[in-house]
Amino acid sequence: MNRTKIEWTNFSWNPVTGCKHGCWYCYANRLFTRFHRSFEPTFYPDRLDEPYKLKKPSKIFVCSVADLFATWTLPYWRDMVLEVIENCPIQHIFQLLTKNPERIPTDYKFPNNVWVGTTVTNENRDWRNIEMIKAVNAKVKFVSFEPLLGRIPHDSGLKGIDWVIIGKLTGSRRVKLDPEWVSEILAETKHYGIPVFMKDNLFQATIKTQDESLDSREKQQEFPRND
Repeated sequence: MNRTKIEWTNFSWNPVTGCKHGCWYCYANRLFTRFHRSFEPTFYPDRLDEPYKLKKPSKIFVCSVADLFATWTLPYWRDMVLEVIENCPIQHIFQLLTKNPERIPTDYKFPNNVWVGTTVTNENRDWRNIEMIKAVNAKVKFVSFEPLLGRIPHDSGLKGIDWVIIGKLTGSRRVKLDPEWVSEILAETKHYGIPVFMKDNLFQATIKTQDESLDSREKQQEFPRND
């Protein structure tokens, strides 16, 4: 388990690594390729006990370089990870993020200290994931608009979502962020009283992508209530 630079969490825990979604913008795939490591889905049972070693309650991003609910993640891998989460005596906040919310069993009740989210970028009409994540039996259901690659339809339906993350594409000039995309999401979160976490990269001008930074006075870095 490692401390991470991801602003909305404290640690990344990766008992499963690798992914087959094939997203062209994937930072994890680039990282693994740079260090000549295989990005094939792999299970590391020796990492399962790592959350137990953290004595102070922390936010933990689970499988930050994998998708625990993807079709290629073997059921027993997923079950062993969830068993650790359920039995961990330290009340960490475990943050799960998937592109396959439809594969999460709706009859499974996540512990109250588990936040379950889905990624929405505006590719392949993936805003449909928002309705699917609402069906998950978790106290905190969230949407990560990162990287935000286009305008999200107004009828995407954030009502019923507990938290929103927004971040832009980095490391590529393929898509230039339009600040209006962000403003429209913010208007909806404000309307429904949804806490929003705007990543620092939204406020950093990037020469490579030739985009502008947002006004830092607009920055919000909020978290959902977990009581």
